[in-house]
Amino acid sequence: MKSKKTTAVFSRKKTFWPPLFGLFVLSRAADAQQSSVIQPLAPPVESISQLNMTNDFEVFGQRPAATPPGQYEPFKWDQFVFRPHADYQFTSAYGILAAPSNRVDTVIQTISPGILVNLGQHWALDYTATIGLYSNTNFGTEFDNSISLTGQTVYGDWLFGFLQTADLSKSPLIETGGQTSTQNYDTAVTGHHEDSEHISEDLGVYQNFQFSQNGFEDTRSWSTLDWLNYAPQSRFNVGIGAGLGYNNAEFGPDSFFQQLLGRLNWRLRDKLSLQLSGGIEETEFLGNEGAGDIFSPIYGGTIQYQLFSQTQISVFINRSVDPSLFVGEYEELTSVGASFSQRLLGQIFLSVSGSYNNQKYVASSLDVSANRTDKFYSLSVRLSHAFLQRGTASVFYQYGSDDSTFSGYSYASNQYGVEVNYSF
Repeated sequence: MKSKKTTAVFSRKKTFWPPLFGLFVLSRAADAQQSSVIQPLAPPVESISQLNMTNDFEVFGQRPAATPPGQYEPFKWDQFVFRPHADYQFTSAYGILAAPSNRVDTVIQTISPGILVNLGQHWALDYTATIGLYSNTNFGTEFDNSISLTGQTVYGDWLFGFLQTADLSKSPLIETGGQTSTQNYDTAVTGHHEDSEHISEDLGVYQNFQFSQNGFEDTRSWSTLDWLNYAPQSRFNVGIGAGLGYNNAEFGPDSFFQQLLGRLNWRLRDKLSLQLSGGIEETEFLGNEGAGDIFSPIYGGTIQYQLFSQTQISVFINRSVDPSLFVGEYEELTSVGASFSQRLLGQIFLSVSGSYNNQKYVASSLDVSANRTDKFYSLSVRLSHAFLQRGTASVFYQYGSDDSTFSGYSYASNQYGVEVNYSF
């Protein structure tokens, strides 16, 4: 699966639905946050069907927890449930990049109205518009749009999942050193089939279109990733997978890639889980202008530990190879990070997270000399308090810095802010 930038995990009783569909979306959300100079502008609003799709191998699911349909649904018509939501964030940011070598201070006000539409228990459509207002004239007014459609269905012995997203953004990006217009369109179709109590298969086909302006690369990618699983017991699962894909570039050379992977999912006990995957990937550049192939390890892993009932700790690691926004370049991204959340005094939630990302650019064309490496560090601390059952108020501090071998792209930024959101 080759999705560069913005979860659906299915579950049945005594059945493991591996988080292929979920990782597809989560990887995009994580990459978008890592590449944004202002991070994050606003948290995504996830559908009920997405939030309910956790699996038996996770100690704790995604937060916030889904709000189940209740007796009072003011915006319900037949099988349709309409859930308006809105988010407001005020951020004072210092030292962010408006352009290479141009570090500025700015106040950012972000307004994100949207609506989630649920059709029964299987389909959900969400639209969120984001308006970003900057006090510094080096930035233009930002207007982003995000649309996601998720669905699941059962046909015979197969469980199918579907995802379609569209993200149109003009956020400041670390990669480009300033505000950049990008459009990302993702499609995923997955299927799960069980041969017996211990043997199952997972099939997935994926499509990613990434478009940008100002001379950056446009890429269209198609891929498949398929798994054969063996589960000797209900909380232990191993699998072997193979993937193929094709990247079509507008300006640089096209590429063909293949993957061979293994994975392990283990719920050691009620408070601890381990999910690991890893293997190799070979990317072959096509045409006379192509450079040498990229032969690289790829891997991912997550550990979840619930120390106490209201204390959660998680650690992750990830390595991937993907097309870059720059023409004729690919990027090898290695990420490690951890998060901690704690409920305080029964009413306040503390969350702390930090990560390190090493992003190395590799030439995909003989005409390009790629010699850039970025080392990005981030820290986020947030205190949140729920109100009126469906609202949340937060104060936060964020730090981000980038040590780049390219002159003008290094920076260090401190950001302070408040946020209020409400959803039906």
